[in-house]
Amino acid sequence: MAKLRTIKPLVATIKPLVGRMPVDEKARQEWREDRPSRQWLKSAWWQRARQRILVRDQYTCKRCGLLVPGKGEAHVDHIEPHNEDRAKFFCSDDGLQTLCVICHTKHKQAEERRARLL
Repeated sequence: MAKLRTIKPLVATIKPLVGRMPVDEKARQEWREDRPSRQWLKSAWWQRARQRILVRDQYTCKRCGLLVPGKGEAHVDHIEPHNEDRAKFFCSDDGLQTLCVICHTKHKQAEERRARLL
C-alpha cells in the first residue's frame, strides 16, 4: 500500500484580531438611535419622498445603473450630506437620488467619512 503524505498548508493560519479598531467604534457611534435623523427617517414626509424618488429614478441606482427592485435593496440618498441639519435633510426631490446598497453603504458613505476627516 502506498503511504499517504500529508500536505502542509502553504499559508500559515493568521490569528484573528480580538476587539475593534478605533475606526469601527466611530462608525458604530454614527448609527446611534438618538441622532435626530433616525427619527426623521420614520416621518411621513420621508416615506412619501422616498417613494417618489424610487419611482422617479425607476428603481435604478444613479451610480452604477443597477436595477434595485427588491425590498431593502434600494436606498434613497441625499446628494449633499445633511450632517444632522434639518433644513438639508428635508430638501427638495432634486437633492435626493436612488442608490443600490453597495453604492450607498460602501462608496458614498466612505466618501462622506473621508470628507469629514479632512
